[in-house]
Amino acid sequence: MKLGSLIILFLVCLSCKNENENKSNSTNSERFELVPEPDKDEREKYEKNLNLTSFLENPIDLQEFKNKTKRDVTTTVTNGLEYYFHPKINDSIFYSYNFISTVNRQLEINEIVVFKYGKNQHNYEDKTEILIELKIKSNDSDLGKANFIGLSKTDLESEFGNDYLTFDSGIAYSNKNKVLIIELEESKVKSLRYIKLNTEKINTELIGQIMK
Repeated sequence: MKLGSLIILFLVCLSCKNENENKSNSTNSERFELVPEPDKDEREKYEKNLNLTSFLENPIDLQEFKNKTKRDVTTTVTNGLEYYFHPKINDSIFYSYNFISTVNRQLEINEIVVFKYGKNQHNYEDKTEILIELKIKSNDSDLGKANFIGLSKTDLESEFGNDYLTFDSGIAYSNKNKVLIIELEESKVKSLRYIKLNTEKINTELIGQIMK
């Protein structure tokens, strides 16, 4: 009787072990199941979103741009607008750089607003300043990837996709607290504004406030 009981107990244990191994193998199989490869449209959308995010993080090399164009620039202390990103740093100011050029015998001004603080706040070569806004109305090759006045709406969609807000005279791309507002004329870029905002809630109401 004892031998028979031992044999039965051994068979029960062996059956439980096999069942647990089968469950484990099944779990591992499900865990390592291959995810379908994204299709062409999904890859393109992802790449365009990366392009947009990268641009909004760093639309221009500010120091390099200033060094190339400082002969034709005026500077002034300016007020921080309500919607500007404004770090809570004592002894700080907003500065405006006005880069002047002549296009078709007309004077054009591209403006850059920065946040400055500390001992270098009145120094043109200040490398600690924070880019707050670009107001671009004319082409300037020194702007690099931000030099797209005259490009078509299709060109923009090819680079950044079509996930944007629309308003009366153009479109607006955004990511977190950064926005790129494009004014269009006959479906071509007439002007652009890049702004680092004090909020991540970006809607048509805010765009309207900025465009006043």
